[in-house]
This record gives sequence, structure tokens and C-alpha cells, in this order.
Amino acid sequence: MRFYRLFFATICLWMTIAGCQILPGHWRPGWNNPWPADKPVPDTAGSWKLTEAEAQDSRFLALAISGGGSRAANFGAAVMLELQQRGLLEQVDVISGVSGGTLPAVYYGLGAKAGPFTASALREALGYDFQSSWIRRWFLPQNIFRYWLSDFTRSDIMVQVFNNELYHKATFADLRLHPKILLNATVHNDHTRFTFTDDRFALLRSVLAQYRVANAVNASSAFPGAFQDVTLQWYMKQPQYVHLYDGGPIDNLGIQALVEYVNRNILGTTLDRLFPKGCLIIAIDATPSSEHPELNTRESSRGFADYFIDTNALDATDAMLMEARRSLLTRMGIPAERQDKQLRGRLPVNDLHQCNCAVLHLSLRHLLYGDDSEETIQLAERVTEIKTKFWIGTDEQDDLYRAANVIMKELDAQHLFSDESLKPQCAASEQ
Repeated sequence: MRFYRLFFATICLWMTIAGCQILPGHWRPGWNNPWPADKPVPDTAGSWKLTEAEAQDSRFLALAISGGGSRAANFGAAVMLELQQRGLLEQVDVISGVSGGTLPAVYYGLGAKAGPFTASALREALGYDFQSSWIRRWFLPQNIFRYWLSDFTRSDIMVQVFNNELYHKATFADLRLHPKILLNATVHNDHTRFTFTDDRFALLRSVLAQYRVANAVNASSAFPGAFQDVTLQWYMKQPQYVHLYDGGPIDNLGIQALVEYVNRNILGTTLDRLFPKGCLIIAIDATPSSEHPELNTRESSRGFADYFIDTNALDATDAMLMEARRSLLTRMGIPAERQDKQLRGRLPVNDLHQCNCAVLHLSLRHLLYGDDSEETIQLAERVTEIKTKFWIGTDEQDDLYRAANVIMKELDAQHLFSDESLKPQCAASEQ
């Protein structure tokens, strides 16, 4: 009889686990909150608004930091430090981040609440092994219980890691209002871009100011297969939901949100009127090498991991990201055959004067075609082979900081930050 009771209990437990969620309510931390329709929505840095802070110097300067896990986070931070040394970082009006690129963007936006924006502080903060911490937290009793019996997911465990190590439960209200910080994800429901802004949350009858930045960072970097969706509630009479994952499939460079920001704010005017002293988008691109020359001499592509999962699926995802990158850079006037060689492009905007913004494309892959010294070639090979993961070795981090320095010195040598080169170019103007 005792055996049968144990057997019955085991079957019940198995059926409970198979049901995935038996505990009602929200067990996921940081759920977005409802907001009364008649109550003013507080402004945050997640905003499409053009304020005096962005317009006062008559020049628009924006950063787009690509996805790519800790490789992108550290390369983005290294470039930002280089800009800081040149007195340009404090002039940045908008930072758009995707996946790993959101980590330094939010760290900078939080100011002192995150920590000093210095090389030593950033190396420590972004050199952390987020991935191992995430795995360890799976086995905490409270996480095991919630994971198997509630709506709590692997993504929520990563939110714990980001909060503990970087953001300390900060919300969008804690971000400084300048620069604007635009974090981008993909909507699972309809495969469109989702940018965390006050306007978008207002449409959900919610408020961004109370939403934790760690949840948004996790949504932007929730790579399918490793992490589950991040869910937002749409507060209607019959509740509906928006499910978000990694922003890379829509735009892994983070450029689209900047284009939308500019286009929204030139309605009723033109780019050369709004920013007569210049418009510059700096694209910080941590895209790694994507070729597989080793396959040329192998009869089968199957490796050890392929006995458990099909790694071709991951490679196919990379191929789609590369094609989207190729199309976007072509739109910026950088032809496909020069996209890892040419540093400069132009991005058209929607105004009556047919104006465009200057673009500086700072790509890790550029090092493969830049300085032909043996040292630079070896550096290029190392940084473009760093895998997309949420941890990074000390030598890899050192190489990424060195890569940022080499690329920025090339920009200096070509005088690509000169005021004259940043002025909007327009095909038409008033007679």
C-alpha cells in the first residue's frame, strides 16, 4: 500500500510539473503596473520627445550599440570611454541599445546609481560572469519551486543576476533624462520592434517610470532557446499580453530606433533647420566573424554538440542577422563589398529637404581590413572570434578595449569628427 501511495504521489507531481503553471497570479518579478488614464504619465529617458537638452547645441549626436552578449557590452563601453576622453560622450543625445549593447547604455544612463563611468569600474561591472551566476541561481530552492510551478521563467533568473550585479532594482525613473536611452526588443506576437518608451507603455495603459531596467535589458537580450519571453500586460477589460524577446532579429545594430526618433521630431520642420550644426549617428558594431573556412576540408559539419542539438539552427540565425545588417548598412550608403572597410556613411531621413545624417560605422570586423600591421591583424582575428556569451575572459576584454582605441585613432587621423563633416547634407532646399 505504501508503494502505491508513493507511486500515485509521483504521478501527481509529474502531472503537476507537466502542466507548467499551477500557481495563479504573477510570480515573475517586475511585472508592469497599471496606470490611470486620467493621471499624467511621468517622463523618463525612454522617450521619443525632443527636449531643450537635445536641441540646445543645434547638433544631434546619437549612439547605436549592437547586440552580441558580453563582447558587445565591453566593446560598446570601450568606445564610449574613448568618446568621453574626446569630450564627446557628454554631448550624446540618444543611446539606442540591443541585447548586450543595452548593458553599458543603461549603466551610463543611471549615472552614480550604477557606478562611476571609468575604465576600472566598467571592466569590473561588464567583465562579470553573468552566465555562470545565472546557471547557479537555477538551483536555489526558491527558484526551482517557482520555475516548475508558476509563470516564473529562466529569463526571470537572469533579471535577478542583472539586478544584483549591475542595476540594483533601478527603474526607468532612475535614469537621467539626458541622454535618452532607447532599449529595443522583438515582439513575439507579430515580429515587430518594441522600444521601451513612455508612449509605448501608455498604450498598454501602464507606466514605464515604475518598470525595472533589468527587465528591459533582459527582454532585449532574451535569445530564443536560452531564455523565455518577457511578458508585458495590456491593461484592458479583458487583459491581453505582449511577449518580448531578443531585439537582434529585427535590428541587431540598434539603428532603427534612432531613425524613428529623428523622423518623429522633424515633422513640421527639416533636419537642417532642427540641427544646423550637424547630425551624427555612431554605430558601435560588435558583429563577429561569421565565416567557417574549416568546413572547406571537412566531409561532415557535425560536431560533438550536434549529437544533442542541431547547431545549424544557430548558424541560420546568424546568417539572417548578417543579411539584415548588410541591408541596413547598404541603406546608409555603405555598399556590401565595403561594409567592413568603409567607416563613413549617410542615413537619409524623411524631410522635405531630403536631408541625411552622417554615420560612423565602428565595427570590430573593420580591423580585418584596416591597419595591415601584424599586431593589428592578430588583434582583429582574436576579437572577431570572441563568442556571443554572457561572460568574457580578461584577455578578451583587454583586446576589445585595445580594438576600440585602434579604431578611434583611425577616426581621429581621418578627421571624421570635424564640425564641417557632420553638417546635414540635403538634396533640396528652399529657393
